[in-house]
Amino acid sequence: MNIKRKFALASAAMALAAAAQATPVSFTGSTGELATDVTAETKVVDTTNVLTFVLTGYNTLDGQNYYEDDFSLVVNGATLYVGTFNLGGGGASVSYYNPLGLTPTFGPGSTVDFTVPISSTTGLDIVDFTYTSLSTKSGHAGFQGLGDEGWGISQVSAVPEPGSIALVLAGLGIIGGLSRRRRQA
Repeated sequence: MNIKRKFALASAAMALAAAAQATPVSFTGSTGELATDVTAETKVVDTTNVLTFVLTGYNTLDGQNYYEDDFSLVVNGATLYVGTFNLGGGGASVSYYNPLGLTPTFGPGSTVDFTVPISSTTGLDIVDFTYTSLSTKSGHAGFQGLGDEGWGISQVSAVPEPGSIALVLAGLGIIGGLSRRRRQA
């Protein structure tokens, strides 16, 4: 085997290996209904990913009003999003802190879909989802109870970025080209 073929095969193998590090998450089902002031944590293993998840409001989860409840997304200790959503309880849906410019999308029923780019060098990403009832000290109603302010996270997945998928396709193309050349020879 000449040096060009060895190099091409090695490059293809590295591209496939890099992209094959698909990202398992600690849960892919649903947290079920949680009360506000509870944190749901998951661990995402890999380096560079896109995190997707669905936020569900149960019963009368409020947006910006007297009964407001705020959602926070924290990855590796860095806050990536803080906002409030009208998921059945009234009030306005407002993003308070959004340095990545995320665009939460309202889904069917009382759901919000998120797509979040995560760039990590730690190899183990810790993702915290928190919903907090604003306190009476801040002029709000405070905690109302699970029957009024239930929330949950579901369909959590970390998928390779398009660059990783391109690496897989490039690797497969190189391997396919090499096998075709070998058959012709």
